[in-house]
Amino acid sequence: MLHKRFSRDTPLTRKPSTSKERKSFNITQLRINSMDLTSQRKPKRKVLYIAKKGARVRKKRKIRDANGTGERTDTVDRISELPEPIIHHILSFLRCPKDVTRTSVLSKKWRSIWASLLTFDFDQKSFKAQGGVLADFTRFVESSLLTRIAPLVCIQKFRLHMESFDSKIAHHIDSWLCAATAKNVKELEIYVEVKKRRRYTLPRVLLSAETLTSLKLYGCKLDNYNDIKLPNLLQLSIKNACINVDIIQSFISSCPWIEDLRLIHCYGLDLLQISTLTKLDRLEVHECQGLKWVEIEVPNLQTFWYCGNHCKPCNIKLKCCKSLKSLTLKDTTMTDELFHDQISNCPVLEKLVLKECNALERITILSQKLKKLALIRCKKVSEVVVDAPNLHSFQYTGKRLVLFSMKTPELQEAKLYFESMAKGTSKQPSGGKNLRWLQLEEFLGKFNRSKKLKLVGRHDKHMLVSEELRDIRLFQVNDLKLEVISSSSNLEDILDGLLRTTHPETLSVVSPSNCEFLKLLHEKLINREEYPSCCRYYSRKCWRHYLKDVQVGNKWAELYPWSPTQHRTTIKLEWTDG
Repeated sequence: MLHKRFSRDTPLTRKPSTSKERKSFNITQLRINSMDLTSQRKPKRKVLYIAKKGARVRKKRKIRDANGTGERTDTVDRISELPEPIIHHILSFLRCPKDVTRTSVLSKKWRSIWASLLTFDFDQKSFKAQGGVLADFTRFVESSLLTRIAPLVCIQKFRLHMESFDSKIAHHIDSWLCAATAKNVKELEIYVEVKKRRRYTLPRVLLSAETLTSLKLYGCKLDNYNDIKLPNLLQLSIKNACINVDIIQSFISSCPWIEDLRLIHCYGLDLLQISTLTKLDRLEVHECQGLKWVEIEVPNLQTFWYCGNHCKPCNIKLKCCKSLKSLTLKDTTMTDELFHDQISNCPVLEKLVLKECNALERITILSQKLKKLALIRCKKVSEVVVDAPNLHSFQYTGKRLVLFSMKTPELQEAKLYFESMAKGTSKQPSGGKNLRWLQLEEFLGKFNRSKKLKLVGRHDKHMLVSEELRDIRLFQVNDLKLEVISSSSNLEDILDGLLRTTHPETLSVVSPSNCEFLKLLHEKLINREEYPSCCRYYSRKCWRHYLKDVQVGNKWAELYPWSPTQHRTTIKLEWTDG
């Protein structure tokens, strides 16, 4: 009885007598009641928390039975578990800064990690497309650097693309580049559109950034800097700039580890001489006005690309380039003798491209290593002699039929684009065919028949695919394009490649009646979806979205008098405008 009387559940109370006691009693009672309510809510909140936590756990886990045994699979947020360097690499592919910030909604980790991105990409073109002006773009760059660059130790890449340059904001650009240099930037790309001869002059501190590995400049003004110090620079690209011998020699002497050097649309340089860059792997010179002499003596050079100006001669000397594997020349003044001298110094050459070499007349190539050969619009070339046992790919584009004499047993791919085939003046044999047409048919017949190859012919709005290269009879038409492709590649890729660039009105297939390519055409063209869903999320649609109607028949088959021994199927295609 005493325990019940003085327990907390039955407190001893007496009725207050005075008003002061009644007021004190009411306050005490209110506190006791509030404590009781609190003590009662705590268990409910705790239970509610446990229930919600259990619901989340049950939601994250799925129990499934496989072969009668219970197997528990935990679903994991893969995006949030990606390492930070990989997330930075993914974000580096997004060109627009607003797209980068939108990724913060993916997860809690991504919400803060975009701010630590080591790549800065400021493109006025994308900013201008949204209605912004130069002042808005300047404020945007300032605020972005102010909020993001301070906590970073280093910057992987800094890119600045400006379409409208004003000398009034030159000091802003200087501060941006100095801030990037202070944060040990590794890759720097500056594009400044040149208007009314106003060019942006690089700050000197930029050319002494010891952490810089890649430097790409467009439209910038380069003074005669004597204090260039870029010891770790591996890639240098200068485009649309005034340079001279002293500037190039300053870069070469202060950047001994350059592997990739490109000079594009530059002027003021008359001599390019390189011999001390022992690590140079790739060299490109594109249409540099006033360039008269190029002398390269680099043993480790593997790729050389030269595109000269029209009708302006330039003497090119490749000395000791014994490792050169890829050579591309666009020189309108290079003679047969000079070309053969260049080729003789490249014993391991694997790829050769001759483009618009209008002074060449007879091309002779003897090479054991050559794998790819391309002759593009060399106007005066009349004969091509090639002895290359390992040649796999050959391309020819021109307005005249050329006499081909080729010993290429391993040739697997050929593209022949004749822009004006019917204008040949060769003698006609008794059969009525142009002699060079017969030579072309003989050339196509020399492909290794042990390898499965296809011949694709294009003319105007018509296309023909031949499964075999036997008994070929070419039809003499203008603007004929011939391609020999490998049948070992994926058939769907072949079909997509045929219809991606052109929408032919007729597609003829010369093949056995049971070939796989015909079955694919029947499946993809005739039994196609009425409303394709393959490009639902893309603005640019594939050929399936423009194909309106398909008809199969033989009345269009006589467009090409091809092999009579093969079955010929002709499909008429109707396309929508687009």
